[in-house]
Amino acid sequence: MARQTFTDEDLRTLLLAVGLAPTQDDYSLTFDELQLDSLARVELATRIEDRYGVALEIDADQSPRVVANLVNADLTGAVS
Repeated sequence: MARQTFTDEDLRTLLLAVGLAPTQDDYSLTFDELQLDSLARVELATRIEDRYGVALEIDADQSPRVVANLVNADLTGAVS
């Protein structure tokens, strides 16, 4: 079975589900800058783990782009 890829559309869907309506430009802003609180970040991490099997702790100083890169690195086996 081929490993899945975490796309920008997947990221957008999950961010919408936790109450953030981002644009592509927002993906490089931190979650703190996007005003996504800790509860929403935990919900985002839980949804990622449920759908992709990737366990993450998402910090306020990370960006959606960083999270997407971490998920894809795990899915492709490139995690250090």
